[in-house]
Amino acid sequence: MYGMTILLNHVDCLLCSVMGMDSTLSQRPYDEDARGHGLVYAFLIGPDRRVDELSWSDLGTVFAQPEGCTWFHFDAAKRHAREWIQGCERLPLALREFLLDFNQRHRLERVGEAVIGAISDVQYRFDFDPDHIATLRFYVDPRCLISTRLQPLSAPDQLRRAIRERWPFDSTATLMTNLFRLQTEILVNVNTCVSEELGEVEDLILAHRIEDQRGQLGKIRRLTAGLHRHFAPEHRALHALAQRLPTWFNDQDRAVFLDTVEELGLALHDLDAIQERAKLLQEELAARVAEEINHSLFRLSVVMTVFLPMTLITGIFGMNVAGLPGLEDGSAFLWVTLIMVAAGLLTLVILHWKRLF
Repeated sequence: MYGMTILLNHVDCLLCSVMGMDSTLSQRPYDEDARGHGLVYAFLIGPDRRVDELSWSDLGTVFAQPEGCTWFHFDAAKRHAREWIQGCERLPLALREFLLDFNQRHRLERVGEAVIGAISDVQYRFDFDPDHIATLRFYVDPRCLISTRLQPLSAPDQLRRAIRERWPFDSTATLMTNLFRLQTEILVNVNTCVSEELGEVEDLILAHRIEDQRGQLGKIRRLTAGLHRHFAPEHRALHALAQRLPTWFNDQDRAVFLDTVEELGLALHDLDAIQERAKLLQEELAARVAEEINHSLFRLSVVMTVFLPMTLITGIFGMNVAGLPGLEDGSAFLWVTLIMVAAGLLTLVILHWKRLF
């Protein structure tokens, strides 16, 4: 379960069918040096929803386009990408530094007519390890979305697939909103996988098949705590941003953004429920383990009680002193053995009469 790869193709198809809209995708020959320069991918979306995939050589002229919106996604670990962002005159100096600063502090706010954010996202091919959550930084204005990361992330990759699969993007507002929506879908998928894992663990515990459930529950609680620590501040920031969105968000964009904030809140609520359920299962597991230990100790106590008078008899007849009975009698060993067996049986009868077992 923990090695599962998150797939959202069914979500993509569902949203495409619900939106019922189409666009034209034109893919230019891929720039072989783009990834070496740090441009992970870039798109130009025209007013007619025509999508052109850009290369590194297009970056110098793309802002001269009179219409349309663009999305640039950079690997901030690459020197060329950092130099391009540092020299981008479209961005104020403070925002250039913001895009290249990768401390783990969350941030999401409106700056004039732009929005900037530093949010958490699970890494590409997330393996359910809470340490595999990294930071995505972005700047978005009416014409441009610029995002940066240090490790491959899931939500930008899902947004790239959505653009290539002809989702109806027509503005940077829809790009930003769907980035958060896809991030929420990924969190929902993680919740589903973890919930299924909890169900399997619960079935084993209720069936008294105690194996390695304690380790599994520990991993689940660590995962859910890590996800909540990363995404709860983002939800609060999104809720605050929803009250003061830029003016270039139209009514439909605002409605979709509010729905996305609500969906993230529900996903976090489910995450809290999973965490509480894992805690209760840990307590139930501890109680059942303690019960098994108590039963084992009780059985051991019964055996020790039965053998106590027998041990006493063997101890007495094992003393090397004069006058010990049976030393000259050939049948003494048989009588002592019968006495020991009778003492054990008598002890069992007394224990059963006292309802101690």
